[in-house]
Amino acid sequence: MQESRPSTAPQKMCGMPHISLQNRAVLYFLLAFVVTFWTLIPILGHHTPPLDVIEMTTWAHVPQLGYYKHPPLPAWGIYLSESIFGRNSFALFIPSALSIGIAILAVWPLALRFFGAKRGIIALFLQSTLIYYNLYAPDYNHNVAQIPFWALTVSAFYFAVSDGRARYWIGFGAALGVTTLSKYSAAFLPLACVLLLLWEKEARRFLTVKNIGLAAIAFFVVLGPHLLWLVQHDFAPIHYMNDRLGDLSLNASWSERFISYVAMQVLVHLVLIGVGVWGLLGSRNKSETSLECSTMPELSRLNKRFLWVMGFGPFAITVLLGLSGSYLHPMWATAMFPLSGLIIARLLAARIELLWSPRWLIVWVLLMSFFGAIYAAKNTAGWHQLTNKYARASYPGPELAKALDQKWRLAFPGKPLRYIVGTSWEAGVASFESSFQTQVLIDGDLTISPWISKAKLSSCGALVVWDPNVDMLTQLQVHWPQIGEQQQLDLMPDRTNTYSALRLAWAIIPPQGNCDEK
Repeated sequence: MQESRPSTAPQKMCGMPHISLQNRAVLYFLLAFVVTFWTLIPILGHHTPPLDVIEMTTWAHVPQLGYYKHPPLPAWGIYLSESIFGRNSFALFIPSALSIGIAILAVWPLALRFFGAKRGIIALFLQSTLIYYNLYAPDYNHNVAQIPFWALTVSAFYFAVSDGRARYWIGFGAALGVTTLSKYSAAFLPLACVLLLLWEKEARRFLTVKNIGLAAIAFFVVLGPHLLWLVQHDFAPIHYMNDRLGDLSLNASWSERFISYVAMQVLVHLVLIGVGVWGLLGSRNKSETSLECSTMPELSRLNKRFLWVMGFGPFAITVLLGLSGSYLHPMWATAMFPLSGLIIARLLAARIELLWSPRWLIVWVLLMSFFGAIYAAKNTAGWHQLTNKYARASYPGPELAKALDQKWRLAFPGKPLRYIVGTSWEAGVASFESSFQTQVLIDGDLTISPWISKAKLSSCGALVVWDPNVDMLTQLQVHWPQIGEQQQLDLMPDRTNTYSALRLAWAIIPPQGNCDEK
């Protein structure tokens, strides 16, 4: 007799998932609020964009297949945003807000299948309270850029192993490729996938050579050009990563790093943990006892194990790696928790429906407003009064750029400023805020800014700005002996008590010819 094949139909729930108009409206409200709120709040909360965002603008001037520190996707995101919206703060913060919105939307199909529409939407609201999805999100770096694609990869993998259609396996491979283009920590994701395949028999139903091949082809089609770039550039980001691990060991002990890593992940889940404790240990009342257990969709063993393995598996693997003696940085886990809200929904079972009320929606809005107020406060004098520290958000970047632009115009009237050379932060800020269209020679090193040639910079000339504690002139004089160091620049912020006075070193590389660069 022919052996019967297990059914590939979705797990049957208590009634087919139905998305009412009210449910759709609430879902759209969540997505619109997250994207709008976390675009506007950072604009209000920054006099100068964050450090990593400034670095991305520096790289985005000339899109590459890779950069000396990291893979290229975040720089591509900034390039695309600036191409659409222009060179302004909105263009810098909309990519991070969209990343969070996409990450939430990416797990919606899972939430709908596992819990139905109402409980699934509640799970998404809970997911949005993850600190990585709000307070840490506006700094659009490789960690934040990876968040939506990690979530998309997890979602695609679920449908690949549960439904088995070729398009899901292709989507899984492609999404994993894009996740890797965001940051190499994507390597922990397929390890978690393997753990699920080993643990759960049902997950192996569609694990065929054909499906694995489709996923692999899609992965290498997406990642292939970057892999070729890595070979051509002596795997520069890998060397940087190794150096970074060495730096971590110099700044703190292994135990301090490990405790910090684990504690940070607990901290970012604080709201979710609080809701979970309330749901599991809180006292019941009459309204709660009316919730029928039968209304809770019965999760299959595959779905239960999928939540735990894909929700916490990558983090668990990094913990084991840390226990082996490796140094860990807390932010490396930024993208690893796309299913945390769904896991809380699973633990709370029917009681999660108590959160479906106007009162709890108001609480959520107030919580987001509280996070937003904390974030925006960094750009005020009150932040210094409260913490006795100056926030980088209040760094006088516009003032610096205005002063340097003026000095260039006085030195070379009518000649455009096309290049700024210097330490990554100072030169990057001056370039972004400049009234000229400039490119940055990072740290004065032609090898890490290969899109800038010595000949072009010599022809156009450049402004050089750097931290006086760094010896910038020595290496620059090798290529441009005509460089002229100027009297140090003393700069006062336009806004009182928001930042300390600055003293920066600066110099000029005089133009040696006509500059036709734009």
